[in-house]
Amino acid sequence: MNPSDEYKLTDLDYLVGDHHLQMIKAALPYLNVTEQRAVSLFVKFQELRRTFELFENEEVAAMGICSLEQQKKPASIRDLLKAIRPYGNPEEQDLIDMAQTFMDGQTPMDQLRRFLTPQQQSRFETMQMVISALQAMA
Repeated sequence: MNPSDEYKLTDLDYLVGDHHLQMIKAALPYLNVTEQRAVSLFVKFQELRRTFELFENEEVAAMGICSLEQQKKPASIRDLLKAIRPYGNPEEQDLIDMAQTFMDGQTPMDQLRRFLTPQQQSRFETMQMVISALQAMA
């Protein structure tokens, strides 16, 4: 894990964590390995305990655990991809973008065309017209 990688918190993180646990996590590099292991387990145990407590309250469990900003659950795969995209690294975000583009009806050829220079696009379109004409003649 690269320290410069930026991770974003999810709604669940906000529900099961607090600033004290974040302070403890920030202190981990200043502890020896044995202490890091014990403190890390303590922090994760606290988060797990709070997750269980979250479901003990039937009203919260019925609403859904991550409905801080949204009152309805994602309706489609597109909504799901949109929700997870900010948490991916650049390569994963590109893959999600490609999946969304494909789902929006663009063919792989349309996607490929986006990477071509204007001159290459012109040649590509000419080749497509020639191939269509040949297919029509056959």
